[in-house]
Amino acid sequence: MRRASISRTMALLPVMLSVFVAGCGGGAGTRADGATLLYAPSADRASAQNPAFSGDGARVLFTIFHRGYNKGPAGLYVMDLEGASPRTVLFEEGHDSVNLPGSCWNAATDRIAFSSDRTGRHEIWTVSPDGRDPFRVTWHGEATSCLEPTFSPDGKWIMFEVAADSGDALERGGSIWKVRSDGTGAVRLTDGPGGGTDDRQPNWSPDGGRILFQRRAAGSDDWHIFTIAPDGGGLSQVTSGETEDTDASWSPDGGRIVFSSDGSGVDAPVIFVTRSSGGKPRRVTGATGWSDSAPSWSPDGRWIAFESRRGSGEDAPAGLWRARAPAVP
Repeated sequence: MRRASISRTMALLPVMLSVFVAGCGGGAGTRADGATLLYAPSADRASAQNPAFSGDGARVLFTIFHRGYNKGPAGLYVMDLEGASPRTVLFEEGHDSVNLPGSCWNAATDRIAFSSDRTGRHEIWTVSPDGRDPFRVTWHGEATSCLEPTFSPDGKWIMFEVAADSGDALERGGSIWKVRSDGTGAVRLTDGPGGGTDDRQPNWSPDGGRILFQRRAAGSDDWHIFTIAPDGGGLSQVTSGETEDTDASWSPDGGRIVFSSDGSGVDAPVIFVTRSSGGKPRRVTGATGWSDSAPSWSPDGRWIAFESRRGSGEDAPAGLWRARAPAVP
């Protein structure tokens, strides 16, 4: 999903940020599909992405890419959902700090997992929400990147993706790994290159019993959602078809999955919800002219936060939005 990094000085760098609602359609930051604007940077080209809720649901963590969609330098920011401006967690000029939507902010330990290239290649780190005590978790081999970390509910383990740094993007494969939060016990759960697949973006279920991730066959553009047990067994496919089903994370009760998809005849990716065991997806968003991705479910189950941008141009910046979560069937 997002590629990450940070540099040697862990200084907190203030940025000029403000909510921007002009041109969003509807009323003050409300779209035709009912989604409401949470935040968008006022700086030119800056893109707010990857929302993830705090354990109490009162705050949201996200990444700002300062030069456009997925274009760093990038940093981590936190804001209260009720009226406060974003606060810098980590930002270093010339580098990226990038979080994953879903369970990257652990309630049990109050630590944030993210990826960083401060050592010259992408590794997994954790940090406190105030930016203090950064800790390097992974020490992987050369020519690979460690990306997109997610905490186990008890905070003792981190699941992440390992991918090659070079090669054609459609041919190189990612694998899913896990490691203890203290950096010990790293073990590979899936072998993407060995199995002819590309496995990315893991997210740990609220009860700790399953891991979801997205997979595609080497050379294919079709992504689907799968789940596995924390030991790498019990593989199960959740979505299928000629679609790009990506950016998946869990509902608070673990019974459903929210993800972004270009399926069901939509013109651009929108947010869908389906049962964690599979089934017909239910569409959550769908405002004309918007591309929606990177969803996270609020801990109280009421809201789904996501990133959204107009159209699908590579340079179009994103803002953070939220929509009402569908009722349980």
